[in-house]
Amino acid sequence: MRTQIWYALCNVNFKAYLIGILVSKYQRRARSINIFIALVTSSSVAGWTIWDKYKAIWGVIIVVSQVVNIIKPYIPYTKFVNKLNSISQELNSLTVDYEKLWYKYNSHKIDENVASNEYFDLKKKLNELLKFDDDIVFSVSNNDKNKANEKMKCYLKSNYNIDIDIKK
Repeated sequence: MRTQIWYALCNVNFKAYLIGILVSKYQRRARSINIFIALVTSSSVAGWTIWDKYKAIWGVIIVVSQVVNIIKPYIPYTKFVNKLNSISQELNSLTVDYEKLWYKYNSHKIDENVASNEYFDLKKKLNELLKFDDDIVFSVSNNDKNKANEKMKCYLKSNYNIDIDIKK
């Protein structure tokens, strides 16, 4: 049971870091799209004076902004951010629950049966938490995983004085 609790603690913590990284990534993308559309829209009025000089370039910029505006509803970054942010907060709370369980079990404050029951309750919560709607599809890049691994490495060092080597 000790090993299972430890691996679960590390797993949920890694997932919390990873989801947090995804939230930041999708927030940046949504903000970039909105800024681009806002800049092109507001500068189209101000750009009348330079229309004559750069008609082709300005036309391309306007067409691109309109295409982005049309496909924006099909790139639901805001929906991703809302869902993932909620999950991130719950994962952080679940991490604390696993840390408490680890502490109680490792310091012999609870026995195997109590630890087992708590472990499976937490595992069930985690499984429920990580169920995504069918319309939420996102990918996790190796870069995202590496960032989460680095955060995990710092967490293990600062909380448990464990050095790990992460292979990339």
